[in-house]
Amino acid sequence: MKSGNSKLRKALIILGALICIVNSVVSGTIVMRLDAIKIGSFAIPSSSVNGTIQGFSFMICILMVLADYSFGYIAALICIGFSLFGTTRSIFITHALTPLPGVINGVLYVLALSFIAYQLRLSKKAELTDKLTGRINRYGFEEIIHKKIRSFEKGSIVFLHLQGLTDININFGRSNGDIVLKTISSRITNIVSGIGEAYKLEGSEFAIFLKDGNDCEDVVKCIISSVEEKVELETNDNIANVYITCKAGIADCINRYVNPDTLMKNADIAMNHALRSDDIKYCFFNERIKKGAERERDVEGYVKEALEHDYFFLVYQPQFSIKDKKLRGFEALIRMRLPDGSFISPAEFIAVAERTDLIFRIDSFVLRRAMEEFKEVIDKYSEDIVLSINVSAKDIALEGFAEKLFDIIEQTGFPKNRLEIEITEYSFAKSTDTARDNICKLRDNDIQIAIDDFGTGYTSLAQLLNLPVNLLKIDKTLIDNICTNEANSDFVNAVIYMGHLMNCEVISEGVEDENQLSLLKQLGCDFVQGYVWSKPLDYTSAVELCRESINE
Repeated sequence: MKSGNSKLRKALIILGALICIVNSVVSGTIVMRLDAIKIGSFAIPSSSVNGTIQGFSFMICILMVLADYSFGYIAALICIGFSLFGTTRSIFITHALTPLPGVINGVLYVLALSFIAYQLRLSKKAELTDKLTGRINRYGFEEIIHKKIRSFEKGSIVFLHLQGLTDININFGRSNGDIVLKTISSRITNIVSGIGEAYKLEGSEFAIFLKDGNDCEDVVKCIISSVEEKVELETNDNIANVYITCKAGIADCINRYVNPDTLMKNADIAMNHALRSDDIKYCFFNERIKKGAERERDVEGYVKEALEHDYFFLVYQPQFSIKDKKLRGFEALIRMRLPDGSFISPAEFIAVAERTDLIFRIDSFVLRRAMEEFKEVIDKYSEDIVLSINVSAKDIALEGFAEKLFDIIEQTGFPKNRLEIEITEYSFAKSTDTARDNICKLRDNDIQIAIDDFGTGYTSLAQLLNLPVNLLKIDKTLIDNICTNEANSDFVNAVIYMGHLMNCEVISEGVEDENQLSLLKQLGCDFVQGYVWSKPLDYTSAVELCRESINE
């Protein structure tokens, strides 16, 4: 689109230049051959006609400069030069100074056009420059990349994302945040000087063009290392050391076959892949990452369709007492079945939903659907059955979550003391205060709390000891090797002991064989869930299991 606009501007400028040249020829001919133009009884001096044509031509020249201060300015100077040549030539031919005012006007127009072009150039530079860092901004970066590709200049594109600036702005003020950003910009610029160019995109992002022939990976490593060095801030006569973390995405080399927008999108995809990974700092774009990004986009679309057209359904994983296999309750698990009968893995669509905030709608669906289905089961078969429902870290850390849950409980009529909300340790890493407030509100209303995936290492012991929790769930990854790895067994034993120390019951999930079951029983685990005693059941089968457990 930009290329099309540029071509249109140049076409209009060329047309304007031709008009100016024709006008100059006409005005020069009139001055040399006619003293005056007679219209009826009126006589118009040729100099007046020449001045009018000149004024019209110069007005077109101004429009050409406004349309394009570079190409249009050069074309306008050529046109005025042609006009001045013709006017000056007429002075020598006629030996009269009548055209002299036209020459003076032409010189003045040249000065005026030069000033206009200069101001436009300054305005354009300001428009394409980040005011804080002085680096070319995203709009200028896009224009430069377009030019580099058109001129077949080879190189690599690197996108950098800085993490931690928001916290610095909050804790030290935006003026100090600006100091950090300028310091980081200076470090990046110094590293790429002579081998590339640095640009400042929006917010916390930079872009780099590295010339062909440089070791891109080594340069990126050097940049990340430099960015993550401490920055010293002066605050209230004290020196505070702050740190920024950095992730990078690197696109393929530029060549004539690459579309500029595609190139920048590829660098963006690679950068986002690095951002979502806990163990890598930078990532090169490749087809695998591209397909992964496309798959995520497709899955996001499926989630939206599922919410609109009810592709989601629930299954229920039974939980049993390890001592006597008595049914404790069920964990509600969400599944997605597309109209063609295929399934999307929960691990896949939940991860996408977490990143796009669709998780809030999924949480609400599961909470409402599970309570609607199981209210009748509890009323009819057992008041002791517990319904356990997972809630995302984002949701439990959101102000107003407890009130939202109370509304659903009131609307469904579900008994609060039979509801258990499962949250992950990660919930407290995200927002300890808000999550704790919501949990306390739930516990004050007789709702049970379970910590899911316990042992993954997000929560400190100090946090756990102060949490109003009923149940700890040992993560499946800790159970898998419990019979073959002594360290694993010792760790699970410690978790069970710690749970009981906190006056919590402990359940192990993902228990798949009798050996695991026997060892967990020896270690004092209270409950188990997993394929060893039952796979997840559809609603009808879950109801039947409740009926059987009551009859026993």
